[in-house]
Amino acid sequence: MDIIDVPAWPLYKLTADQDGTVTITGPAAPKYTFPDRASAVDAVAQLAAVLRPSRAVRAEAVDADGTAWPVTIDPDGTVTEAGRPTKPRKKDRKARTEEVASHRADKGPVEERPVLSGVQQLLAQAQARQQQHLVPAPRAQTPPTAPLEDDPHRAISEASQAGRHREAAAIAAACEQAALRSHGPASAEVAHWIEVRAFLALQEGTAHRACQLWLQGAVVRLTATQPPDHPDVVEAVDRAHHAWHLVTDQDKARELGTELLNIRSRVTGRSGALTDVQRRLGNIS
Repeated sequence: MDIIDVPAWPLYKLTADQDGTVTITGPAAPKYTFPDRASAVDAVAQLAAVLRPSRAVRAEAVDADGTAWPVTIDPDGTVTEAGRPTKPRKKDRKARTEEVASHRADKGPVEERPVLSGVQQLLAQAQARQQQHLVPAPRAQTPPTAPLEDDPHRAISEASQAGRHREAAAIAAACEQAALRSHGPASAEVAHWIEVRAFLALQEGTAHRACQLWLQGAVVRLTATQPPDHPDVVEAVDRAHHAWHLVTDQDKARELGTELLNIRSRVTGRSGALTDVQRRLGNIS
């Protein structure tokens, strides 16, 4: 397949660290670190497989020294070179090397972390984002071995992993109502819990509901004066866009696509995202 046959959206970047681990950026990309390039490629291939229709996607494989290799990744995991590599400027490469060395010196011993899966990964990310933005008031310290019974994210994750989807959704909805009372309807706190409900909807297999909720979360964030290029706004729209490709019901896809097209006029995202929405809407009978 020629590169011109692969739409510009979505575009993923697979960035390797000095230790060989790889992180992925792009629409609906997992936010955790992969142990090697092959596992990262597999993750992007899975994202390509759930597009409707499934197809190859564009990507950049970035080496630890900053050299970027344009490629395409097929749903079956096939990687095809799509152009000549781009090497960073000498001073940028030197700065990158010094940054990595400094970062490693500051990190000290590497802590072993358990590998999370499924909704646990999404909720861990959401929890970290909430802690970053909300900066909650400090509470009394508890022993390291004490169970985190007051952590709603953990309760939601455990319920979802056990298949108790209604229970998980009910906890998230209760947290959303509490945030609504404390911070008002146009707040990042409310948007956060709407997005948690979207995670759960996608985990349960209701892609149309997940898309709708992520669009709602994006609108709430914009109403809360977060700009269209704010990372959380862009991520919400990108995840809604990804979930929209999983919606097979033509009427729902058309309705949600119209909403997505409207918000894409404000939150354009990566190059080709708006064109992708227009193309699929045009193909929906």
